[in-house]
Amino acid sequence: MKDRSVDHFRVCARVLAGIALSASLVATACGGGSATVGGDSKLPTGMHSEALAHEDCSESGNHVETLDTNGDGKPDIRRVSNSAGHEVCRVVDLNHDGKPDLYEYFDANGAPRRREYCYDDTGVVNAVEYYEGGKLVRREYDTSGQHRIDTWDWFDPNAAPDPKTGRPKHPLRRERDTTGDGQVDQWWAWDGDKVTIAVDRTGDGKPDPETAIVLGGGSSGGGGADTSASGSSSGTGSGSSATPSDAGASTTSSPAPAASASTAKSADGGKP
Repeated sequence: MKDRSVDHFRVCARVLAGIALSASLVATACGGGSATVGGDSKLPTGMHSEALAHEDCSESGNHVETLDTNGDGKPDIRRVSNSAGHEVCRVVDLNHDGKPDLYEYFDANGAPRRREYCYDDTGVVNAVEYYEGGKLVRREYDTSGQHRIDTWDWFDPNAAPDPKTGRPKHPLRRERDTTGDGQVDQWWAWDGDKVTIAVDRTGDGKPDPETAIVLGGGSSGGGGADTSASGSSSGTGSGSSATPSDAGASTTSSPAPAASASTAKSADGGKP
């Protein structure tokens, strides 16, 4: 478990960095409305809850097992089990700095139901994964360090997992709030190795068709987005990186700019 968790931790840290540097990422004709999930059901179309809540891994009344994986005399893993002996949650310090990097929560069958990640060595959660039947179905990121969610990914639970991470290679779709105003302004959609990205430049909460670009899958790009700064349209060029403010640090409601092909590829949702 530990080897795979460490590998996935590093992969997702790079994904977060890629998303944070990717100036406006855009996704395609996937319609204007955002699907509502869980606590988002009462929010207007195109909006999601941006609250980033940590679920407690309570030791009270439970059995706690600690493991020291590197022999430094300090516990790196805490396993919390209920009175029936079933593990309910686990806290892991992957880099041995004394701060949690990973929280795992398990259902009654022992399959993962939720994972929380702390990627910036602060011990503060900035990514949450949701599982159904042990399979990843949704992921939420704080890419800007503002302690609020700005990126939402949805996955196909039946997709073949990546052998390194045990997760799908990329999401089915992604939505982002790049300006921090609580409104989705960027949409991604995957079709195999091809991703279509579109942004909302007009502020109406819908992707603007003329901004759509297509990357990967042998595509030569499309739509009206300017990809000239990013090298080749396949996403392998060495073009300029986007500004970090695109990831949500800005509190303005200005429309998101066009995506960069190279930065879009660096944040393909699981395998940068």
